[in-house]
Amino acid sequence: MPQVSANWLARHTGKDWRTISKRIDRLARNKRGYVDSATALEAIYCGVSGENGEVITGPEAVRLLNIAKKSEIELDMEIKRGERLPRSDVELAHDEVFKSIAGVLKANRDKQLTEESINEIFDQFRSIGTELLNGHD
Repeated sequence: MPQVSANWLARHTGKDWRTISKRIDRLARNKRGYVDSATALEAIYCGVSGENGEVITGPEAVRLLNIAKKSEIELDMEIKRGERLPRSDVELAHDEVFKSIAGVLKANRDKQLTEESINEIFDQFRSIGTELLNGHD
């Protein structure tokens, strides 16, 4: 493809030369400072750079978008099938468990920890999970 200057690109695209310069600043240049016209036009109109500063082509951008959409659809289907719990439900259950554990431990404060009392405490912990599964507060 022909090598062109930023001024040529500005003149033929109708964009300001400063905009052109910003969009093509990472492209490889020849000794005269010219850039490949096809690569430059893609950089101007796509305006997207990859992680390493390379310009992402149109087909590559579509491919990346399709991958992101696929991941989003898979996540949505996992939620609908019940394979993934909503974050708010998990946070609520987490909070309830710790409140219950704190209550059990505070109720047994200043008591001697015998094997029997430890087993009673663990029984109370097990009942917390059962209550949460059954929906009791």
